[in-house]
Amino acid sequence: MIKRSLKGESMEKVIAVAMSGGVDSSLTAAMLLKQGYKVFGITLWLWVSGTPYDSVPLAVTDAKKMCDFLGIEHHVIDARDVFYDNVVDYFVKEYAYGRTPNPCVFCNKNIKFDLMLNRALELGATHMVTGHYAQVNYNEETGLYELHKGVDPTKDQSYVMYNMNQRILSHLMFPLGGQCKTETRKLAAEYDLPVAKKPDSVDICFLPHGNYQKLVVEEMKDKPKSGNIVTEDGEVLGKHNGLFNYTIGQRKGLGIAYKHPLYVIGFNGERNEVIVGPNERLFTNRMICKFYNFLDDTIHKELKAEGKIRYAANPSPCTARILDDDTMEVIFEEPQRAITPGQSVAFYNGTQLLGGAVIDRVC
Repeated sequence: MIKRSLKGESMEKVIAVAMSGGVDSSLTAAMLLKQGYKVFGITLWLWVSGTPYDSVPLAVTDAKKMCDFLGIEHHVIDARDVFYDNVVDYFVKEYAYGRTPNPCVFCNKNIKFDLMLNRALELGATHMVTGHYAQVNYNEETGLYELHKGVDPTKDQSYVMYNMNQRILSHLMFPLGGQCKTETRKLAAEYDLPVAKKPDSVDICFLPHGNYQKLVVEEMKDKPKSGNIVTEDGEVLGKHNGLFNYTIGQRKGLGIAYKHPLYVIGFNGERNEVIVGPNERLFTNRMICKFYNFLDDTIHKELKAEGKIRYAANPSPCTARILDDDTMEVIFEEPQRAITPGQSVAFYNGTQLLGGAVIDRVC
């Protein structure tokens, strides 16, 4: 029997709501208050590019306003340094080496569901709730917590949450995961929340200007160097202005001319080269991954699942095998286009997220 969190549970729970000042977290807090839970707000003060170190970000001030509006306590966690070290620095280094990192994966792993959750528990919470569009269920037959996709496929955020474990899942709830964003907006208006019509954030949280290239240039210890754009045979076709300006599958903006369309198919970090080739060279079915994790706390030597190689990709049947303590081999039944080192592969069984890993290289 599968039981969804929050339904039929004791009102003795103390809920810390991760507040950002947006419509999702604000509605979540309002709903829990109406249901009779004891609620307080908690917000991360993160490092933000282009702002003075001591400048309080808008997310913190907006969250405080919403907590005041709802009449609940508000706690701020100063995570600027640990966030920079674990998320921003990693983001910059990966791009500098020609990889395409997903910062949300490492923020969820090291900040939101580690530092933030632990602080919430220290403050007296029994559970932490966020406005994420995903679902935590408890399977009474297996005795395990499960993470499932949100019902709104356009908002589902499970892809970046594969670093969870059973301890973390036992303390988490995602009340919005069972509804669509349109319903969230409607309910926010019914609750008369001042943020009911506030636009969704579309940028990376620490990049309000949305220009990751600018951040990489500013934060790199070794300034980017130009290099060659080459074919797989080594033919030099042009110059690039830093590996971080390119990504696997890119066609536009290469500044080269050739007899047929060319795409970025890889990088040679040691030679500082961007490698280009025809579209068919973007398809492969095998990759090597690192930093793997399974949500049931079991190391699966072999796992058959549906793999998803980027946020907007459709899951496809694959087999994952552990090679050693550090690496995993993933083989898809059908070739996938533009598998990108630095991104993640998430493993699903239907709607259930089983685990995932960071893509290290394609084979």
